[in-house]
Amino acid sequence: MNKYSPLRKLRNWLRGSWLTEGLVVAVILMIIFTLVALRIAQLEMHALSHPHQSTDRWKITNIALEVHNLDHLALSSVRNKNPETYEALAVRLEVLASLLMEEDSDKDSASSLLHSLPESKHILEKLRMQIDQWSYQLANTADPQQTALDISENVGLLVHGLRNAVLAVHIASSIEQDKIRVNQHDRLATLNWILAALLIGIAILVMKLILDRQAAKRMSKHLELVNKRLESRVERRTRQLAESKELLRFILDASPSEAALVGADTGEVMFINKTLLDRMGRHTPPDTLFLKTLLVDRAVGEQFLDELDLYGRVDNLEAQIMPDNPYWSSLSAKLVEIEGKLAHLLWAFDVSEHRKLMSLLEAQANTDAMTQLYNRRAFYRAGEKIIDSCKRYNHSCCLLMLDIDHFKHINDTYGHAAGDLAICMLSDILRTNLRDADIIGRMGGEEFAVLLPHTDMQQALDSAERLRLAVAQTTISSETETFGMTLSIGTAVFDPLTTETLELLLIKADKALYRAKQAGRNRVES
Repeated sequence: MNKYSPLRKLRNWLRGSWLTEGLVVAVILMIIFTLVALRIAQLEMHALSHPHQSTDRWKITNIALEVHNLDHLALSSVRNKNPETYEALAVRLEVLASLLMEEDSDKDSASSLLHSLPESKHILEKLRMQIDQWSYQLANTADPQQTALDISENVGLLVHGLRNAVLAVHIASSIEQDKIRVNQHDRLATLNWILAALLIGIAILVMKLILDRQAAKRMSKHLELVNKRLESRVERRTRQLAESKELLRFILDASPSEAALVGADTGEVMFINKTLLDRMGRHTPPDTLFLKTLLVDRAVGEQFLDELDLYGRVDNLEAQIMPDNPYWSSLSAKLVEIEGKLAHLLWAFDVSEHRKLMSLLEAQANTDAMTQLYNRRAFYRAGEKIIDSCKRYNHSCCLLMLDIDHFKHINDTYGHAAGDLAICMLSDILRTNLRDADIIGRMGGEEFAVLLPHTDMQQALDSAERLRLAVAQTTISSETETFGMTLSIGTAVFDPLTTETLELLLIKADKALYRAKQAGRNRVES
């Protein structure tokens, strides 16, 4: 495993996505460098094959040959003294002058070798001046023999200097060509390295492309396998969802709770269970169903939908539903999305019996079982609300404390059933002679309390006296005999400008009741 790790690392490195881009850029750069190097080599080859160097050598050689021929022709003219020879000598001088004029026109060229050889240029300049002088003398003298003699005597010195110039031009030309060859060799060596690097880069790029192709094939096979697995999973999941959907539909249909799924905007019925259909008195689902139409109170229905749209769900809202056959139900709903559309999911269950039971329990907790009046705790709770209202709005109220006189004697003489009958009779008299707004409570045994809101002391005394007379005029018939009873009442007024509480008001009224008892009973005291 370890001996293959470097190869594996190399393959992983070659698989890097950045490597392909880097190799492409490197190959492009190397191609550019190769083209530049080839262009430079082409220019060097052109410089190496440029004819000006051979032309310089050819011209200087021709001038040397012409000077040599001029020397022979001058000697022949001196010996033969033939006019034709003088004419040939004049022609030779013109040819030399022409060659020297061409050389003079090229001597300032930067590409001329003579430009870098000042001594050779001086020799040629001196030769040109001498040739011009001899040509002039030969053309204007009456004795050409003397000019030919002068040429033959002095041309030897010119030939010697010209030979040095020819040698210098040949040496300079050889040196220049050697420099060009060395530069060309360096350029070709650089080009070879660039081509080698280009070949290496192309080889790496080809290797990278081959690896990428192999990786792409493997990835394609892997993706094909993954796709098949995914299709299998999707198919299995779809089947499971369909089965779960059918199971959920079966459970909801069998559920005793009402359930429905309807469109939020269109009211389209997507699902409704059998329990809700039975409640609606239908055998088939309706085409549309809006939740607010299920509620008896339309205002509650609007509030229900507003909360559902605002918060996305409503939990355990108790309201009456089914306007045709109302009953209390606990409603819950949720805003869901089904196939890209918003829908309302509703589930509810009948709480009518629960509410009846709760009402019964609440009545038992707040009502005296014998008289059906408020018990002590309920009286305190209702009385404190009245006291708080009187304080807030600066209203007065009064409290009556009532107690049946000699109640123990009634129980002992006529029996406890007669005592219970007396208590019930008193509760009926209180309900009959007092207002609906008055709070009546049995505080315990034969003792009662009445809170009269919006009542001053005189009105309270009048009400208390009316109650006392009504009780005194009442005859109670038991199973064995008939008897009567009297009532002692203590009154107390509540001042909203003080910090008095219901408890303090009860104490004041109880003290007044005590005074009524002490004063002989069957009376009202304040």
